[in-house]
Amino acid sequence: MRKFKMTRRKKIRLALVLLIFLPLCYFVLTGDAWRTARLFVRVSQGKPEIVTLSADPAEAGRIHGSKLKFGVRLLETFYVGQLKEPSLTDKARELFAGIDPRWTTELAALADSSGADRGALMLGNCFLDLGRFRGGCRQVLAVRGDGSVLHAHNLDWNLSGVGQFWVSVFRVPGGDGRLATVYLGFPGMVGALDVINSEGVALSFNQLGFPREQSKMPIFLQMRKIAETCPDFESAESAIFAMPPGMPFCIGLSHSKSGKIAVYERNAAGVVSKREPQASLITADNTPRTGKPSGGNALDEVARAAMPLNTGNEVAAILRNRRVLLGCNLYSVIFDFKANVFHLASGALPAAEGEYRTFPLF
Repeated sequence: MRKFKMTRRKKIRLALVLLIFLPLCYFVLTGDAWRTARLFVRVSQGKPEIVTLSADPAEAGRIHGSKLKFGVRLLETFYVGQLKEPSLTDKARELFAGIDPRWTTELAALADSSGADRGALMLGNCFLDLGRFRGGCRQVLAVRGDGSVLHAHNLDWNLSGVGQFWVSVFRVPGGDGRLATVYLGFPGMVGALDVINSEGVALSFNQLGFPREQSKMPIFLQMRKIAETCPDFESAESAIFAMPPGMPFCIGLSHSKSGKIAVYERNAAGVVSKREPQASLITADNTPRTGKPSGGNALDEVARAAMPLNTGNEVAAILRNRRVLLGCNLYSVIFDFKANVFHLASGALPAAEGEYRTFPLF
């Protein structure tokens, strides 16, 4: 993805327009003055949405759709609406029909409680698997001197000019054989872009191109499934190697309890390869998509020059470095499982230039 620049004046103008536009739309659609005021405050402060779901899929979907109704409908209109076409929606329905019905149950409840179209939300959760977007992200995984891990990801994505205001954090309690998780996404997403479980296993996703064969499982959902079912590095690694056929990807995997980190890249032919860390560090961007070998790029050079990394602030300095940061950076997250916190920058473009707020994990 190309870097793009916005002048300071344009940034201020865009922020002011959206600051007025989003709450106004919400009030017109709902007539709820109290929630409109809360939305105005949240958007003006650049804070993320934080929602605690249920371990039960139907209840999780109902909570999600009720709490984030406006965000779901907004992104359905301004983002998924640009992708939506009958044949593509049919493919999304077909993909969901072939997977664990637990996901369709959650998504259906989400659609019903928010008033969104089920087919649109299915498409919104698998459009990458259907080859409808190409993006680029940045990951930094570092092992500290005490063996614990700092796991960081810049999500770089052009989400119709409103995505930075709708970064959402979902907390899901354990239950029914699943581990408790915290995952990041946007309203209407039942899958994860970044996720960490209560055992310290964390995963982050980068896109590496379009699928050549039909996907069997949406990548966002598979990320969440791995975090829910894998308590250690080895089981998560096995699950990545056993991923159902689908799109090329780059997944950063870490386990803070064991101090293990690695990156897994699946090419267009469906072959998954593993990259090991060097000197307690591994980085990932979209370099493999260009046919060039991983490593030796600007991100890796900046990160290695900053080693050793021991604090979130030190990692944040890498993520906001001018050689690393993209103008379309919607959010920047740093998981610190040992401290039981994550640091998140959101609410502005590029996000990593702004304030990182600290939130508890579990």
